[in-house]
Amino acid sequence: MDAGLAAVCGALAGALATIGAALTAGRAQREAARIAARAEHQRQRRQPREGVYREFIAAAEALRNAIGQRELGPYKVSTFTSTYVYECRTRAASVASLWLDIALAGPKDVSAMAADVARTANVISSLCAELEAIRAANEANPADDLPPEVDALLAGFELTVMPMEQSLSKFIGTAQDALDDNGS
Repeated sequence: MDAGLAAVCGALAGALATIGAALTAGRAQREAARIAARAEHQRQRRQPREGVYREFIAAAEALRNAIGQRELGPYKVSTFTSTYVYECRTRAASVASLWLDIALAGPKDVSAMAADVARTANVISSLCAELEAIRAANEANPADDLPPEVDALLAGFELTVMPMEQSLSKFIGTAQDALDDNGS
């Protein structure tokens, strides 16, 4: 082989190696940029979700605390004073309004768990209103007997409060999983 051909072959090999290295570096940079963009996207999604989830959990806890501010033992009609009912209904309305934010923030499984808590809060609010009306009517006319549905309403209230706590626990676990999900 003469020196000219050897020089051309050497230059060609050097050019191919340079092109290969450039292609590999380009792919690596694209992959690094894709990973960085994905991480930034996940961070941008995580922050608002975390804030909304935090507010929802705080509102549900405030509702639980409002429900718990009563005499120990089974629920009685006398428990449902206007102050007690106002606190419970206000907290339940807050839970229900925050559910919409979670429905928009997603993901679907977290939204579904939040919907369970919000539905329960709405039922609690309705039962509070009914029981307050019965208590007020009974205080106005103490000689009248309580309506026959009072025991069912009181039992319904108690049976609604317990699942709300379970639904809230499920929501918290699902929300934690959603926040920990890195998208891979």
